[in-house]
Amino acid sequence: MRLRGLALPLALAVGVGGCAPTISGINARPDKFYQHKVKFTGRIARTQILPGETLLEVADRRGARIIVHSTAPVDAGTDDWVKVTGLLVPETRVGDAVLYDIVLADDVVRTRAPRLMGLM
Repeated sequence: MRLRGLALPLALAVGVGGCAPTISGINARPDKFYQHKVKFTGRIARTQILPGETLLEVADRRGARIIVHSTAPVDAGTDDWVKVTGLLVPETRVGDAVLYDIVLADDVVRTRAPRLMGLM
């Protein structure tokens, strides 16, 4: 009986506490995430390969997009789903251009698409 009373609060704590930021959430308040590690999942919408670096435009399932800068080669192409881990910075220089609200990727790993993509 006592365990049933704890099951609901525990499930809510795990469900709410385990939420990582989404691309939509980062775009809504980027200043909240500046100079912090972020981890999110999205689909590569566009890729631009430059000498020694790669720029990715990653979109979430709602269509929100963010730019990801990687100095390591990325083993994924357009329309592949990836999990990105990196540092969100307010601005950085790529080539001769300054880009704003960009993720400096530590790791870009191919992953599967969300299972319940059209549910929420």
